[in-house]
This record gives sequence, C-alpha cells and structure tokens, in this order.
Amino acid sequence: MQQWFNPSHPQTLQAAVILGYFAGVFSVLGGGLGLLLGIGLFAGAFGSANNKKWGYVLLAVTSSLRVLLIVLFLVGVVTSPTVDARFLIDLLQIANLAVFPMALAAATLHPHSREYQRVWFE
Repeated sequence: MQQWFNPSHPQTLQAAVILGYFAGVFSVLGGGLGLLLGIGLFAGAFGSANNKKWGYVLLAVTSSLRVLLIVLFLVGVVTSPTVDARFLIDLLQIANLAVFPMALAAATLHPHSREYQRVWFE
C-alpha cells in the first residue's frame, strides 16, 4: 500500500518529506529548470514516505542541488562589479527565501534521517 506520509519516520525525515512535497509543487509551478527539480523533489518525497532508498537519494540530491544553485546565484550577483548597496539589501531579502530549501536539505541530510533510511529503507 502506497502512502503520502509515514508517521513512523523520525521527525527530521517527516519534515523532509513535507518540505519536499511543498518545494516540489512550487518548483514545478515555476517552470524551467525548476520543473525538473520539482519533479525530483516530489518523487523523492513520495519514495521516502514509502521507505524506498531511491526516494531518499533522489530527495537528498535534488534538495542539495537546489541549495547549490541558489548559493551560486547569490555569489555571482554579489561578486558582480555593478552591485550597489540598495541592491544588496534587496538581495538579502531574496536570500531569506533560500531558508526553506536549506531547511529541506538539512532535514534530509540530518544524521537521524540518514541512519533511519540506512537501516529501514529497502
């Protein structure tokens, strides 16, 4: 029987599954590269909820890739020679949006989540 959420998982993995679903849906709505990442996040969350190793790996890889892309974008903008102080303030507000992808990656890669999937996932 397939399930969307598994309450027997540790709290960190439960958070990763929920954030994976939300991030997947919003990434798909954004289109472009976000479409591929969104499908990976959503499928990874569903696989993790059903105790599948491929789901956990897919969720970990796509969430980490998403954070990496955000960091590369922010570094590229900050190191640009045409950046002024007002733009940096706006950039900090944009960086606040990166908190959720980072929380997803942290919950997925947390030692409790990794250990649980290593022992219990098929």
